[in-house]
Amino acid sequence: MLHALIATGKTTAAGQRLGISQPAVSRAVAALEERVGRVLFSREGGRLVPTADALALEAEAAPILAGLARLENWPRAPRTQSVLRVSAAPTVAHYFLAPILARFVAVEPETRVVVEIGRGGDVLAAVAAGDVDVGIGMLETPVSHLGVRAEPFRRSKAACIMWPGHRLAELSVVRPADIGSEEPFIVVTRRFAARALLDRAFADVGIEPRIVAEATTSTFVTEMVRCRAGISVLNPFPMSLSDDASVVYRPFLPEITYEMAFLLPATGAAPPAARRFVDFVRAEQPDDPFTVAVR
Repeated sequence: MLHALIATGKTTAAGQRLGISQPAVSRAVAALEERVGRVLFSREGGRLVPTADALALEAEAAPILAGLARLENWPRAPRTQSVLRVSAAPTVAHYFLAPILARFVAVEPETRVVVEIGRGGDVLAAVAAGDVDVGIGMLETPVSHLGVRAEPFRRSKAACIMWPGHRLAELSVVRPADIGSEEPFIVVTRRFAARALLDRAFADVGIEPRIVAEATTSTFVTEMVRCRAGISVLNPFPMSLSDDASVVYRPFLPEITYEMAFLLPATGAAPPAARRFVDFVRAEQPDDPFTVAVR
């Protein structure tokens, strides 16, 4: 109202611009002057002339009015290109992140994606430092960094992996006693918390497996199994998402549970592109008999 009066100099014209009556404009001026305790307009030759206080008040209100105008026009404004920075460990990046990001950028053409691939600790550190918007990693309880919070989205259980025709492929469930101490066995290194649970499962029944190789990624372990260097017990996610007939998965007992989570900064809201990506992944998670979605 103030801006319309200053621009037109007449209550009738201001009312037409605002879509209200001339008396309503006059009442609004009087109420505003009473509220601020200043005279805002003087009458000169049938026109309303703004005082210095009126012009000062308009200048103070200008940024607020401009912001309100942007908010009103925001739904119709074209989206500007945004950047989504994601970090994940190699196995998750190759088997899970790449295909789901391909679908995400297809429906979000205004979003450019930058992917950082590193070890699990690197993912955590990148999120904590603000170098990426969201990380995808194995959830450890509690999250080992105060600057990071976790939103679980996928839970899986350990599986025994082997090649077709292997003697253990005949079983519906594989236990440490079925593997025994003579079967060539390939495992992830002890830097992974789940390795301790696997070692305990064998120790509890008095079996020392014949470990022929250790590696830092499930991808490498799977490739060794595919080459028939030995069998393994590992987290089937996300390798089990691929249609790979050269390896066979069987549930392993006792159960070893893994939880995959989005890793986000502990404080502040995630950038809009990151939140859209998280929501997209939750809605688009592929089917997999070895894992379940966590809502």
